[in-house]
Amino acid sequence: MKEGKLSSALMKRYKINRRHAVGKVLWHSLNENGEIGVYDMKFGNTVIKNLLAEEIKPVLMQDHKHSPQKRDEE
Repeated sequence: MKEGKLSSALMKRYKINRRHAVGKVLWHSLNENGEIGVYDMKFGNTVIKNLLAEEIKPVLMQDHKHSPQKRDEE
């Protein structure tokens, strides 16, 4: 997901007006199964961290892949 929208209740909680209702994804977590748990998003000038995936309605989807990362050998 590249952009998403919050529910009206969350918009009210974070004081986001309708003009900035669609936010851009800045970062997301990724577990070993490739599932996203939380997002950091920007709505206008407001950055909200650790939004749960189920709290966001996708507006603009964009598939992308992450390269496998090497673990330091112990």
